[in-house]
Amino acid sequence: MKNLDLRGAGAVFRYTVQQHYKNRSVIIFLLFLFLGSLAVFPIRALVGGKAVTETAIKKVYLRNETGFMIEADDIRKDQVFSGVEIIETKDDDAALAKTISEDKTAAAAVMVIDQEKMRFDIRTNYGADSDVKGGDADALNEVLSSALHQSLLRMQSVTAEQEALLHSKTYSQVSRVSDYLRSAEETGTDTHVFANLFYCYLIIMLNTLAMSYVFQQCMEEKVSKLVESLLVSVSPAALMLGKLLAVTVFIFGGLGLVALGLFLSFRIGSQMTDPTVLTDMVSGLFNVDFTKLHISGATIALFLLCTVLAYAIAASFSAIVGSCCSRTEDTQQASLAVVLFIMIGYLVGAMVPMFENDAAYNIVSLFPLTSIFSAFPNFVCGKISAGVFTVGLLLQAVTVFFLIKTAGRVYRMMIFYRSAFPKPKQVIRMLREEKAAARLAAAAGKEDSHGE
Repeated sequence: MKNLDLRGAGAVFRYTVQQHYKNRSVIIFLLFLFLGSLAVFPIRALVGGKAVTETAIKKVYLRNETGFMIEADDIRKDQVFSGVEIIETKDDDAALAKTISEDKTAAAAVMVIDQEKMRFDIRTNYGADSDVKGGDADALNEVLSSALHQSLLRMQSVTAEQEALLHSKTYSQVSRVSDYLRSAEETGTDTHVFANLFYCYLIIMLNTLAMSYVFQQCMEEKVSKLVESLLVSVSPAALMLGKLLAVTVFIFGGLGLVALGLFLSFRIGSQMTDPTVLTDMVSGLFNVDFTKLHISGATIALFLLCTVLAYAIAASFSAIVGSCCSRTEDTQQASLAVVLFIMIGYLVGAMVPMFENDAAYNIVSLFPLTSIFSAFPNFVCGKISAGVFTVGLLLQAVTVFFLIKTAGRVYRMMIFYRSAFPKPKQVIRMLREEKAAARLAAAAGKEDSHGE
């Protein structure tokens, strides 16, 4: 940053960090954040991750109204229900309710076919004071559903090989003929949309944190009237840089703590249940194929680089807007400006994958406002080339340099500003006047040196 005096930025950084972490509420919040992330996977394993290995159900009263034969052996072949007695009945709901209320080890299952919705309904009930619990009933429902499925397959004489083929996944790909001929592999649309939305949500949360922290730091001295004392030993540019570096530590320190907690939580949870349960659940809900993502050690490094660049752009723009705040009430207008800045990039970046257009992928991956949301997921999903991705990152880096330099100028210019929140045109005019004044001062200095 040419012509900017950055001496003292380190001292501002150290002081800001020390003051932040001296606050007990900050330490307590970080502790709860870490403990919360540490408990995610173990709690999930305790609630629903572990399979039922034994059941309190000894008798099952089964009323089958589907018209399809249910074999008792299909129920008993599940190890959990191998010793369960299956009693077929035609009793109505009232009679079944009376039966299971008298027998604490019994459950009643009713299987019907809904012709209007073209589906099967299976309802399993147990007594209020029964030894049978909800987990037992859920497990029985799954076994009954499987038994009904087997009955349908037998009626159609479907073999085991045919059944496996019936449940196999289909991978579809839309690509140009040139990509097909060179065997270029791209992810499917569903996987691309999921990866893009996940990354966009992460970046928007990071940018929102950057905005709130930067606003707080920009307003701190101006509200408390301490800025006059600080400027005796530190330039405005150094003051701004020190604060931005401190905010970086606050945000990435907290995120790193969450990441560490989730990593340890996953390691603990994997000892309690199958670690693939979570990915299988996501794959089933969103039709995502994680094997098609081009992920490696280098990809993780690129992910960190992209998040840092995205954060730097949001933080430096927030610093420009936050420097214009003279009162606490001004932060509402400032927040609106930053939110609009972030949301434009987010909405465009999030919508583009749905159109499956290569030109759109390249444009949003190159334009800095949208590339912070789109470049990385587009590259990981094989939608843009390495060259386009590299150019996009370089443009982001240039944008970061320009915004940080502008943030230093605006903060220096607005440090004693106490009027209403300025409009963009007013700020641009003031920057031009400040630049012209600096040139005149430099020219006058050269003339004085020549005169001497």
